[in-house]
Amino acid sequence: MAFMRSLSEVYGLRPDVVCDADFKSINFNNSDYDSLDHLTGQSFLLLDANEHLHIATPELFCKKLKCPDTAKIKVVSIFGNTGDGKSHTMNHALFKGEEVFKTSPEQKSCTLGVYAAIQEDLGVLCLDTEGLLSTSSRNTKRMRMLLKILAISDIVIYRTRSERLHSDMYEFLGTASKAFCLHFSQALQSMSIPGATNLGPAVIIFHETKHTNPLENSVEESAEEKLPFSSLRYVGIQTSITETTDYNKLIAALRMELENTTVRSPRQPSVIFKAIRALNKKFAGEIIEKSINPFPEQYFTCPIYCDSCNRRCQRSMGHDGDNHLNSQPCQHQHQFENKVDICKSCYNNGREVVVIRKETWTYIIIDCPHCGEIARNWKYWGSATDSSAVRSQTIHVWRDENVIAKGPIHSGQIMLDRVNYVYEAISNISSQPAGAIKEWCADKVAPKYWKPNHEIINCSSCKKNFEKYGIRKHHCRGCGRGFCDACTQNRMPVPSRKWNEPVRVCNDCRQQLLKHPDKVPHNSNPSNDDTNLAIVQLSPEADVTARKCGETLYNTVTKVASVALECTKEIIKDSARPDYWIPDVEALQCSICKVPFGTAEELVSVHLNNNTLSPERTFTGGDCRRHHCRKCGQGICSNCSQSRQAVPERGWFDEVRVCDSCANDKLITTCNLTNGTTGDIKSKTD
Repeated sequence: MAFMRSLSEVYGLRPDVVCDADFKSINFNNSDYDSLDHLTGQSFLLLDANEHLHIATPELFCKKLKCPDTAKIKVVSIFGNTGDGKSHTMNHALFKGEEVFKTSPEQKSCTLGVYAAIQEDLGVLCLDTEGLLSTSSRNTKRMRMLLKILAISDIVIYRTRSERLHSDMYEFLGTASKAFCLHFSQALQSMSIPGATNLGPAVIIFHETKHTNPLENSVEESAEEKLPFSSLRYVGIQTSITETTDYNKLIAALRMELENTTVRSPRQPSVIFKAIRALNKKFAGEIIEKSINPFPEQYFTCPIYCDSCNRRCQRSMGHDGDNHLNSQPCQHQHQFENKVDICKSCYNNGREVVVIRKETWTYIIIDCPHCGEIARNWKYWGSATDSSAVRSQTIHVWRDENVIAKGPIHSGQIMLDRVNYVYEAISNISSQPAGAIKEWCADKVAPKYWKPNHEIINCSSCKKNFEKYGIRKHHCRGCGRGFCDACTQNRMPVPSRKWNEPVRVCNDCRQQLLKHPDKVPHNSNPSNDDTNLAIVQLSPEADVTARKCGETLYNTVTKVASVALECTKEIIKDSARPDYWIPDVEALQCSICKVPFGTAEELVSVHLNNNTLSPERTFTGGDCRRHHCRKCGQGICSNCSQSRQAVPERGWFDEVRVCDSCANDKLITTCNLTNGTTGDIKSKTD
């Protein structure tokens, strides 16, 4: 009041009304509502605000309604916001203005729960429900109670008194539609309740305005295609300040829906009560009420998210000069390289100092800008991080921060890529001539009873085509026929063929050798292609000395090459592999087409036994080698990584292998950056 007096003294202004009394707090607690009694002589409380059913049996329900159980009635319920006159509407639309449901002009007067009354002349069970948007500590429970009443209703009136239709009506009807489709329809049908259908009630939107014109379309529209309601009807009226509400249009719409029995027919009162009791029993229990956040931080905080953990920056919008910040720990992902090493000594002293790695020909030196050199390790045969000197920490990767490449940081992997490129080019050019020469040499040293390689087209057991699936041919040492690796897993001596050590045999020869170890195995099921073979098998004992010498020499050279070359290659690969690449032990299949990595024999077994390949990718045979996308680091196959692009943000300035997903993302970005032009842009492929 001192402030008002100072204004009047300085400017000569005096307020129209001066209040010297103390301010009083308005009580928003709904305890006063709970104490009100809305019972009348013709209506009774069916469900209270806590979803408790106040009627125990169908007989008591019929007694309260004062109608026999043999009567056939429909259920009409009304919904809307608090204070929009739902009870008044039910009294005038169905009871000719008689106060069946209690109304009051007081602010604290409010319907809590669900009240029921019978309209005998129309055969209607009327349900007056609690209003929406009222101040309550149990909003979720109230919404669940209203949705259960809507599910057992035949006709629903949504009463709204506003100049325009508000979003709360659409939210309520959308929630009711989803709840009926996902829960109530199935629950009613599983309970074997008569009259339960897949379609919900007919909805009438009763819209009353004062100054604006209501919508013109008041014709019934079918809602089956978009909503589970049997029909959706809009009834709009305009009432001036001096006029009373005209309910004739609403009464006419109600009469039309009551006479329509094509979707929902009248039911006995006991059936309706059992449906209410069943739904109320099934969908019950406590619900955790979510507190409303009075201060929405997303309105004012920085909109940038971390790519790795998807957490938002906690600083204010437009924080110039300050880096993005989030106090929560981040999640490490290989493709983002968001793990750094911090000096442990500085961290214990309250500072977070990122260490620097310096590579030499033989060592990796770890330097701290504050403490100096803190660790030195071998480059290829030791760990590049000393756990006693550094501490690993995962940092956030903010989406608006561009990664600046500092040079060819993947020099070792670049060298391996170039060597592999030359090796693959030579292998692709010489694969067919080398294969033909290899088969010719194998036939020259093969025993006489072996079937020649050029005559072997399919596996003699499983009939798999060798050329189609790209799998190797193997000879059974017993009968000499051609098989795949899966059909010749047995190892047994064949003394009659001069194989005294365990050698590769087929399943048929194994069974014969188990019975007669000293006899020559023969083909029990000869085909047309094995006719000449059977004749050769009758010849004297074949000379297998040349084949034994060839196998010994080949196996020795192969083992030496695998030990000398493959082991060295794996050591160099592990040391030169970028940190953001997915490890080989985790990349078991292509991240795009889901084809597992492995040899042709392994893939044939997976394809025929499990059939785990994706529908869009058919098996074409051959080995499926593991490659890594230079942009995202995921494991991919050769068919899904045909594009070659430079990835400067990862340190790849030349055109390198990228997967189809990353290549398509770049194409989409390029199309969006053009000045409104959309054209076909093809990526450069090898």
